[in-house]
Amino acid sequence: MPEAKDSNLSGSQQKIVVIGAGIIGVAIARRLVREHEQVLLVDPLAPGFGASFGNAGHIATEQIFPLASPETIRSAPGLLFGKNAPLLIRREYALKIAPWLLKFVWASRPSAFRTGTQALMSLQERSLISIQALCADEEFSDLLHIRGHMIVTESKRSSRALDAKRLLLDRHGMESTWLTPDEVVQRSPHLTSRVAGALLLPRTGHVVNPHRLCTRLHDCYREAGGATLRSRILNVKTLGDGSFELQGSAGRIAARKVILAAGAWSGPLARQLGCAVPLEAERGYHITAEGARSIGVIPIESYERRTIMTSMECGLRITGFVEFGGLDLPPNPRLLEQLKRHLRELAPKLDLGTLTEWMGFRPSLPDHLPVIGAAPANPNAIFAFGHQHLGLTLAGVTADAVAALVAGTTPPIDLRPFRPDRF
Repeated sequence: MPEAKDSNLSGSQQKIVVIGAGIIGVAIARRLVREHEQVLLVDPLAPGFGASFGNAGHIATEQIFPLASPETIRSAPGLLFGKNAPLLIRREYALKIAPWLLKFVWASRPSAFRTGTQALMSLQERSLISIQALCADEEFSDLLHIRGHMIVTESKRSSRALDAKRLLLDRHGMESTWLTPDEVVQRSPHLTSRVAGALLLPRTGHVVNPHRLCTRLHDCYREAGGATLRSRILNVKTLGDGSFELQGSAGRIAARKVILAAGAWSGPLARQLGCAVPLEAERGYHITAEGARSIGVIPIESYERRTIMTSMECGLRITGFVEFGGLDLPPNPRLLEQLKRHLRELAPKLDLGTLTEWMGFRPSLPDHLPVIGAAPANPNAIFAFGHQHLGLTLAGVTADAVAALVAGTTPPIDLRPFRPDRF
């Protein structure tokens, strides 16, 4: 199906407009056309770019604990200033992000952390089956693998901490197994010999090409009758009957319903739809070793280095770090060099070949829960953004929830913890 042209859309009313063609927006759009809805997907970029292009490909079903936690607050000095500090706040952005950081501290108090954990668990309980259903067609069999992943540690001290994590996961119903160094080597012979052990989580998964997954989902959406428009939505006006007029770089679009899934760029449009959401952009980085052989059949997360390596179609990818610096500052070369160092030290036996660099923007809220739900001022506007590191993992379950809201039926999960006006 050819890409929709703005000349065919200008002035005509679309039943549902999905703003954002990352993995969340594409998953929602595909889910809706399966329900025989008329859908227009709008994004200034081709589908699957942004965070959906450069992520680790990890189906992180084990991540049930929000980053906003008492432990994060206690560990803040090491996270910010330690040898392998995984968190950086750009100096020139510090004042701008200060109000968000205060909300993050408030969301880290014990009672809020417990509530957030229960909320994430409610999503994760359905995340695996939902992503598998989203990718149920035969065309996806070479992309999505549910084989688990390893969290490796390089010191006995960290081994004790990782074992404590195993017990914590077990108390929350998350299956895991401790591996000895020899067992780790059997699974990944090219990994550094300094490994002291690892935690194997068998019910996680990975995607060998996140960008191709997103574009393949988009192909299925288009084949089912969905339309796509390359345009940046600049303004959204709510009309008296509850419908919308969208002004974009490619012209005007009228819509009966709007679904906002624009990731880190969702904040201004959410405000125009009557809900000021404290959204920030986490700047994530990756290095891909295009010439590297596989590090193993499952991803390898480093407990100390706060990184994860995944063998992909394009080579061996390592991702890590959280940097707060907004949407406009250039990439941080120091973080890219750190990732290269971690890659060489974790996989010293591999010929890495050409190394490519990437930076993208994850949408993040202070309590590290996504926004999923209707705008308080107008149920015809539905928000689906703020998934931070879990966009790929939660794409399927988010699409299920949004489809229920569109149809006026009860969502498969309780959406109250994710409501847009919770702040």
